[in-house]
Amino acid sequence: MICARNSLIQQGSELSALTIQQQQLQLRQQQQISDVAATPNMLIEDEVHGVIEIPSYIEEIVNHPQFQRLKKVKQTGLLWMSGNPNGDHTRYDHCIGTFKGAQDQLNALRRNSINKPELPEWCRRSVEIAALLHDVGHGPFSHNWEEACGHSFDHELNGLICVDQIFADVKTPELLSLRDDCNGRGVQLIKALIRGDSEMLSFPMMEFGYIFDIVHNSRCGLDVDKWDYIRRDNKRLHLLNEEQLQFDDVFLKSRISPDGERIEYRYDDYHLIYKLFVARWTLHVGAYQLPKNLAFDHLLTKILRRCQTKLCDLRGDSSGWLDLNDDSVLEMIASDPQAIYLSSPERWIETASCDDQNGECICVKTEKLGPGVDMKPDECYALYGDKSKKRSITRQMTSTPISGCFKLQ
Repeated sequence: MICARNSLIQQGSELSALTIQQQQLQLRQQQQISDVAATPNMLIEDEVHGVIEIPSYIEEIVNHPQFQRLKKVKQTGLLWMSGNPNGDHTRYDHCIGTFKGAQDQLNALRRNSINKPELPEWCRRSVEIAALLHDVGHGPFSHNWEEACGHSFDHELNGLICVDQIFADVKTPELLSLRDDCNGRGVQLIKALIRGDSEMLSFPMMEFGYIFDIVHNSRCGLDVDKWDYIRRDNKRLHLLNEEQLQFDDVFLKSRISPDGERIEYRYDDYHLIYKLFVARWTLHVGAYQLPKNLAFDHLLTKILRRCQTKLCDLRGDSSGWLDLNDDSVLEMIASDPQAIYLSSPERWIETASCDDQNGECICVKTEKLGPGVDMKPDECYALYGDKSKKRSITRQMTSTPISGCFKLQ
């Protein structure tokens, strides 16, 4: 069964040029003639990856209420309300895409690494599930919730609680094995991968430590989380052209280091690493941290602290967590006199300055570090191949000031 599924995954690149409808038809035809036709896999239409095939044991997680809740949590927070209605995609979409990205990089590592031991199946499944669940702990409006709660809420730490809630309910043999075999080593690995912290493990990874560079890469910042959300967010926001998004080879040409502890990237692709961080910076200054969007965040924080302070205490195992989402919060704060402004972007009038003490005026001021700062120093990246092919880059180190004042009318 696993071999049959892997053969379908390997054919993903051939399907990329087809329409989603054509991909669905082709995958279903392949399933019908395969030995696993009696248990067809779930197919999800995705605007970045096309059709994504979901194995039956992953389908159980996708259908769990903890994961389904992400359909009501917007990926870019309040951006769709503050002026860009196209940014209404969800954390559900991003998590499914990150799962696919993890599959793609795992396949690339196996293809590009010679004479390396095969990653044990339980480890591979743990990586894929960690990618799927890496954002399951997000509160309403994604990262905006952490700001609104005064950073007392950490979506990754809360995600570990959500993982436990999901695995307490699992029934498929593959998931039961991850939970119960060898003192729950599979679930332990999933949590450690979500946090990007191998120190959380009670056992050594030996020659498989490189998997900690896939989902949450705390060593150099290159991971499938960024690989998905940069492409996904731009699909909606249209800030980057095709050439600015040409950094796939960073992941698809990567390999396992000789000692198995790191992922190595080609010297040929060094400049593409910087291109990725420039793309991420562009989305920040052109969308995520636009003054009006930051002002919306500020107003939401003020309203929540006025009338719904206890919401920030909810966690993945709280009785009200599954119902805590963007829509439910907007309903709960609807009686606040300023809540109307969150649904009326036209009533925000930009002005040169205003009195911060005036409740009808909001000013924001911050700065975004340059992409040359976001990209870690060269020594953080393990590189391989022909060193002469490493192109020089000019890192942008200066910060970009971001400020704005708005009157609420």
